[in-house]
Amino acid sequence: MGFFKQNLLFYFIVEYFMQANMTDDPFESFTEVTIETLLTFLFIGFILSLNKTFYAFIQVTTAILVCANIVSLFVIPVLIWLTINEYLLSYYFLGLLFIWELALIAYIFRKSLSINLAASLALSALYFTIAYLGAFAIGQVLI
Repeated sequence: MGFFKQNLLFYFIVEYFMQANMTDDPFESFTEVTIETLLTFLFIGFILSLNKTFYAFIQVTTAILVCANIVSLFVIPVLIWLTINEYLLSYYFLGLLFIWELALIAYIFRKSLSINLAASLALSALYFTIAYLGAFAIGQVLI
């Protein structure tokens, strides 16, 4: 449980840093990262409940947070590079990092839910849509 809490804290801080860099409003950034984190928990919990594997909630959530944290360590320098100059190569790197995180999360879903590759990729894409775009949409409505 301690490892989960450490990863959650690191995830929240890094996501807040990236969000604050994009919005320049600390309250809006905090709100969107909080909603994103809650949507992540709800999505994982819902999927695990459907699969009757809710007992693995902490393990699966920790694995997803660790993957997001590792990819974020690579995203931050690219975002800094992107704010300094707007080379097309930095956008390509961001796209590759997004695909990498999508693949990592698909792998976690595939192993924890015992589903095939296509289903895990679809579930991973749905996760990103709900967690990130959902948080953005809800944040826009609230603020």
